[in-house]
Amino acid sequence: MHFALPTRGNYRSSPFLTTSVSRKYPRRPLYALLGFVAIVFLFYRLISGDGRPADAPHTVMVLVLNRTGFSNDYINKVVANRQEYAQAHGYGLFIKETTDYPGNGASSGWARIPAIRHAMSTYKYTETFWYLDQDAIIMNPSLSLESHIFAELPNLIRRDIPVVPPDSIIRTYRHVPAEKVQMILSQDKTGLQVGSIILKAGTWAQYFLDAWYDPMFRFYNFQKGEQNALEHIVQWHPTILTKLALIPQKSFNSFSPKSIDSEDTYTEGDFVIRFNGCWMPEIDCEKEFNEFWKRRKTIGV
Repeated sequence: MHFALPTRGNYRSSPFLTTSVSRKYPRRPLYALLGFVAIVFLFYRLISGDGRPADAPHTVMVLVLNRTGFSNDYINKVVANRQEYAQAHGYGLFIKETTDYPGNGASSGWARIPAIRHAMSTYKYTETFWYLDQDAIIMNPSLSLESHIFAELPNLIRRDIPVVPPDSIIRTYRHVPAEKVQMILSQDKTGLQVGSIILKAGTWAQYFLDAWYDPMFRFYNFQKGEQNALEHIVQWHPTILTKLALIPQKSFNSFSPKSIDSEDTYTEGDFVIRFNGCWMPEIDCEKEFNEFWKRRKTIGV
């Protein structure tokens, strides 16, 4: 037996096809619920701020200790110097050792990079990080970063100068505004100095530190290791150069008279003195350190 075919356009007449029933639900309750949730969220943000703990420091100092070849007296003085300064200005202090960051064959100087990243992950609400090598003394602790560096940054930035002196073809930009700066460095007479670094926390800093710590650079056998690697990426990556401020060395990285590559040497009243070249056997770093340790200023806390 044959059943009659449905007429054209009457395909819904088959008893085997389900019918589509349009159901309309009122949406006002949903909109009201979403609006209520939004109001509660905004109110919570208003009363709680950005979630920043009240005791979170705005600035953290980073110190990486290398005990090899140094006495306990020397190490203890370095730590005490940083503690005094951090306490005086309400800064945090993050202390680790080079052995905490095995370099898998790379020199111990590379440890500063994962140490800074570690500090940033530990102090999630801190905006500024200052890495200062252990071969340094803060000689004038009354000077804060805010007053001595940040407030004066528009006047301190060295514009249109070779990134690597004396005659690098890549030069610092002329028109980078101070408020856009994410990293502050200085130079000695041969290149960028990595013994004193100021970094603003954020995605740019994470990108920069990851790029600097890339295994390709760590095991490239640069003559000066992490310093030459930094010079390379600063010169050939505009994303990094556009956020960099080079400031005078004496602002926060004066060299001692016996330091290698010494040009801007320490004079009385300078913020910091560094004994660059402590790893060299012909330099008695601790002796010179102790001479200036007696001359440092102290601050009541």
